Amino acid sequence: MRVTVEYTGLLDIKRVPSGGTVEVGDGATVSALLEQLGIDPGHRKFITPLVNNTKARISTVLADGDKVYLLLPVGGG
Repeated sequence: MRVTVEYTGLLDIKRVPSGGTVEVGDGATVSALLEQLGIDPGHRKFITPLVNNTKARISTVLADGDKVYLLLPVGGG
């Protein structure tokens, strides 16, 4: 199944451009997607995933055609 992946410019994902599609296995979770994208396990806890514009957990199971947005919150001051 295919999902669309979008992310902020702060995430450096080499395997797919923002707005690109990724082929994932049936029953894949957000966590499995992050692993497939090559995101370091230590960095995954800082990413806020949105699936179809709704905040999701890394345990959320993806469906064909889902749009996954990976948000990396930034603080400053």
